[in-house]
This record gives sequence, structure tokens and C-alpha cells, in this order.
Amino acid sequence: MDVAQISKIISNPSWDLIILFFFIAVGFFYGISAGKSKLISFLLSLYVSGFLFDKFYYLDQLIKTDSIASTFMARVAVFLVILFIVNLLFSKVLRLGSEGSEKKWWQALLLSFLSSGLLFSYLFHLFPAKEIFTFSPIVQNFFASSDAFFWWLTLPLVALFLVRK
Repeated sequence: MDVAQISKIISNPSWDLIILFFFIAVGFFYGISAGKSKLISFLLSLYVSGFLFDKFYYLDQLIKTDSIASTFMARVAVFLVILFIVNLLFSKVLRLGSEGSEKKWWQALLLSFLSSGLLFSYLFHLFPAKEIFTFSPIVQNFFASSDAFFWWLTLPLVALFLVRK
């Protein structure tokens, strides 16, 4: 991608970039307000939920819809329910430190960014999003490719190592 393409995208962003920016901004604000402990719980919940959703044997029997769009929405809803339940369990079981350790804002910001990125990467790899929507080259390169999915799975683990006490 050259400078002219980047300039064109920035001056006239597509709808998917605007939505992506909105959700990443919401993730940042949640991350700053929730703190490091809740972000670590959410990040671990994302990994477990992604695995459980991917291996959910009864998913096709549970979701029987006529269109790809309704299948997408139903699968997202099931994933979010699994994520909510797993996050609720992790937040109750894991006591990751006192609130006094929440003072390093850059750690919360990093974990928030990587959690948002991992969530978006899951949306492309666990759901039929690419069959329904056409995405901009930036979204394709940073979230939808197999290489990007590998990095979105790996970088949060590295971040967990960096933000430990």
C-alpha cells in the first residue's frame, strides 16, 4: 500500500473503517475505566470463548437460518453469550491483584487495544463476515488475513507478559 492509497483512505474513509474506529474507541474507553485486572480477565475470556465457539459441536443444530446475514447475526449472538458467561466466570474466579496496581495507564491502553483487535480478528475468522460484507484494504490487511489472525492471537500473550507485576 503506497502513500497515495493511504491518503485516499484517510480523506474518504469507508463505512467499515468508521465502525472499526468507533469500536476501538469504545474499547479504549472501557479499558481505561475498567482497569488492568478486568482487561486481563476479558482477554483471557476472548481466548477461551474463541476456542469454545470454534469447537461448539451443536452450533449448526442451534442456528438454522435461511440467509447468510441472519446466520452471521445468530453466530455473533452465540459468541457474545459465550464470551459474557466466560468473562463473568473469569472475573469471579481470577483475583488479579489490588486496584492499586491499576495506575499504569499505558498497560490498560495496550491491553484494551489488543483485546479490541483480537475481538475483530475473531469476527473475521469465526463468522461468515467476509461473505456478507466488502471491507477496505486496511481492514483486510490488519484483521481478515490469516497472517493478521496469527499476530492478533500472539501479541496479546506477549502483552500479558509485559504487563505482569
